[in-house]
Amino acid sequence: MNNNLIEEFKEKKVKIGSLEISPPTFLAPIADISDSIFRQIVKEFGGVGCVFSEMISADALTRGCKKTALMLNFDHTEKPIFFQIVGKDPLRMAMAARMLEDLGADGIDVNMGCPSKNVTKSGGGSALLTDLKKAEEIIKTVRRVLSIPFTIKIRAGWNENSLVYNEIGKIAENEGVDAIFFHGRTKKQMYSGSVNYEWIADLKSRVKIPVIGNGDIVDREESLIKMLETKCDGVMIARAAIKKPWIFKEILEGKEVEVETLLNIIEKQFKKLKEVYPENLAKHKMKLFLSWYSRSLPHGKKIRLQLNDAKTSSAVFDVFLKYKDNLK
Repeated sequence: MNNNLIEEFKEKKVKIGSLEISPPTFLAPIADISDSIFRQIVKEFGGVGCVFSEMISADALTRGCKKTALMLNFDHTEKPIFFQIVGKDPLRMAMAARMLEDLGADGIDVNMGCPSKNVTKSGGGSALLTDLKKAEEIIKTVRRVLSIPFTIKIRAGWNENSLVYNEIGKIAENEGVDAIFFHGRTKKQMYSGSVNYEWIADLKSRVKIPVIGNGDIVDREESLIKMLETKCDGVMIARAAIKKPWIFKEILEGKEVEVETLLNIIEKQFKKLKEVYPENLAKHKMKLFLSWYSRSLPHGKKIRLQLNDAKTSSAVFDVFLKYKDNLK
């Protein structure tokens, strides 16, 4: 293991527009997961330099969707915080970006990488990688209305026969984007196969603005080292943070977290979820989180089997509390 590389990374700072992020570690935008409550948990564990909101539809935000309004909550302890928007209409994207700046966002990110069919079929996310003129128009229009840092999150292209990461990287650099978050897969790959570190290294070598590597970072010993060897300016973590919200501290310090600590965090989080969200959304989120957390808990499969029969948020909470009691 290259300890020197990690030690250097721990002390590193990355400048994104007017912001200086240290350590240069980022919690990714994760649908249904990276809400304010979860972001605060990750921040409490430490090791994360910056957090991202869930992906927010520019259309839904600017049309006053109630569910989207719930995504706008944040606490001062989460800062610096970037809000990520998705969409295809340049003017509506700019309107959403400006609304979020006025709300107190420290930065705005435009999603140009989400591979979800629900997103791409409407022309957003990875679909913009097939229409670079539209992508450029969105970047120009959003940049004009913002006075805070502005970034984009991309994939390499729609598939391996249409790699456009260098083209979109140059557009971003030329139009005043402050950093690029690069998930080293194509849209077609979704989350299968392995992240391509060569693509990330290639983009980093061609642009002067920061490139943040994203994809497959699950541990300190191997995947973090591979990502740092691309010479990227920082790292972004998504799925591994759901199972282990202390992943940032772990990759920087090499320290695991005791099961009891995680159990206490879950109980605290679930109480907040029941307070903040309507019943159906609270139940959905609790089931989702407990399913992910169970992968880091002993005998976690038992939890997942019982979740199917939990019809209310209170029933989900009972599944957790019974597990916690039995574990003792």
